[in-house]
Amino acid sequence: MKNLGASFRALHVLHIASDLFKQYGFHKVGVDRIISETKISKATFYNYFHSKERLIEMCLLLQKDTLMEKVRVEIETTHYSNFAHKLRQIYLLHANLKSAYYLLFKAIFEIKTSYPTAYQTAIRYRRWIKNEIFC
Repeated sequence: MKNLGASFRALHVLHIASDLFKQYGFHKVGVDRIISETKISKATFYNYFHSKERLIEMCLLLQKDTLMEKVRVEIETTHYSNFAHKLRQIYLLHANLKSAYYLLFKAIFEIKTSYPTAYQTAIRYRRWIKNEIFC
C-alpha cells in the first residue's frame, strides 16, 4: 500500500505542476515553487521525477493520454455523424483553453530548446492527431 500512496502523491504533484505551468509558463515555475505548492520535500520530488524536465515530460504525457482518449471517444461515439461534425468536435476539444491540449500547445512554443525530451511528447501528439484525422 505504500507504493499506492506514493502514486497518489506523484499524481497530485503532476496535476498541481500542470496547473502552474498553464498559468505561469514552464520557465517561470521552478522546482521550489512546485515543492511549496504540493507540500512535498525536495528529496521526494527528485525521487519521483529526477529533474524538472522529467516532471514536464510526465505532465505532458498525462495531458496527451487524456486528450487522446477524448479524441478516440469523439471518433467512436460520433460513428454515424459526418466527417465535418467529427472534425468540429475534435477542434472544440483543442480550442478550449482549459482543455488538456492547452499545456501541449504551450509546450510547443516554450520548451523546444530548453527541454527537448519533453518537447518531443508534444510533437508526438501532433503527429498522432494528424494521422488520426487524415489517415
